[in-house]
Amino acid sequence: MKTLGFLGAGRLAQMLAPKAGKAGWRVILSNSRGPDTLKALVDGIDGDVVAATPADMLAQADIVLLAIRWPQLAAATDGLSWQGRIVIDATNNRLGPTPLDVIDIGGALSSDIVADHVPGARLVKAFNHEPIFLFDKALPPQDDAKVLFLAGSDAEANAAVAALIRDLGAEPVDLGPIDQGGKQIAMGGPLTNKMKLFTVEEAASAKTPA
Repeated sequence: MKTLGFLGAGRLAQMLAPKAGKAGWRVILSNSRGPDTLKALVDGIDGDVVAATPADMLAQADIVLLAIRWPQLAAATDGLSWQGRIVIDATNNRLGPTPLDVIDIGGALSSDIVADHVPGARLVKAFNHEPIFLFDKALPPQDDAKVLFLAGSDAEANAAVAALIRDLGAEPVDLGPIDQGGKQIAMGGPLTNKMKLFTVEEAASAKTPA
């Protein structure tokens, strides 16, 4: 059984953890306040779901998903051992849905900033290109196969995240290296905020070469 760890236990984690547990993954939730604060959440999710400290979660997880808000990035990742870990960057540099909520990062690619905070990690961009409520509604798909995009520069890490996406019932589409394909699903990218998940055919038409 593969293990999916969450750094952060907010809306994204609360949406994805039950879906991953139902799909047969072991799930470890962690936050800055300690495992005891997650007992009610864990008890309400079916499957093999536990809470741990961030360090203990990292030691056990096959894949770690950053389920934190942008302002928490530095504090949440500091002091942890990231070397060799497969890490899903699900963050966006914003606080909410409006243009006023965007956090100015000076034209940098957000995943480059994330990479600086998780040194040595095998970073894959995914689970960020649509609002959380839409992922919740669309996964697992009830009709035609739906696409989730990913971008990363480590083929093995990309394959691991693609396997997770398949277990969630969707079809992974690899956009290529994170510094190229990642731009398509970074905030404001051409594949973001369509308020739906693409079908496989729609994705093939929409994506641009990495």
